Amino acid sequence: MKRTAPLTAGIVLLAAGASTRMGQPKQLLRYRGRSLIRHALELALAGPFRPLVVVLGAHAAQIEPELKPGEALLAYNHDWQSGMGSSVAAGLGALLQAEPELEAAFFILVDQPYLDAARLEDMARRLEAAPEMLGVVSAYGHSLGVPALFRKTLFPELLALNGQPGAKPLILKYRNRLVPLPFPQGQFDLDTPGDWQAFLEKEED
Repeated sequence: MKRTAPLTAGIVLLAAGASTRMGQPKQLLRYRGRSLIRHALELALAGPFRPLVVVLGAHAAQIEPELKPGEALLAYNHDWQSGMGSSVAAGLGALLQAEPELEAAFFILVDQPYLDAARLEDMARRLEAAPEMLGVVSAYGHSLGVPALFRKTLFPELLALNGQPGAKPLILKYRNRLVPLPFPQGQFDLDTPGDWQAFLEKEED
């Protein structure tokens, strides 16, 4: 039977890291007149995917005022120091608590400023067009990563994640059943003050 409704997917915005190499919360760095976390929130809200969960951990008290009441659900990862895996699990758990029947979930980061809502919608279309595949992941450099969209088939393994690599072990495990979508601008690392300065200078060119 032909599908009559779009893919039901929620979004997890991972924003729990301490940004130790940056020396300040990268979530609050200013980009085009707003913080990086507001930029990520607004692109997520511009699309049709709901619920939207923001995972906070380190610096939560400083970051939370950037969120407007009711625009996103909050998940607090008190184990954020263990690595991004625990944030993936915490975010997906909150997403499913709000909407247990979701068919898929996006995972996005604060520090990929070239991401936009159109790319997320393209990822969903590609997954709908490939029912045998388990997800859509971003391809940049020689790597696969986030933004990523995973079908509910992988939810149990995502909920069991912990540690530093985040969802990378699952991406490697199932790489032959994931659709790679080129996103060369996703490879910019914004981890240090030098990275940030180089990014701003590139933006001015």
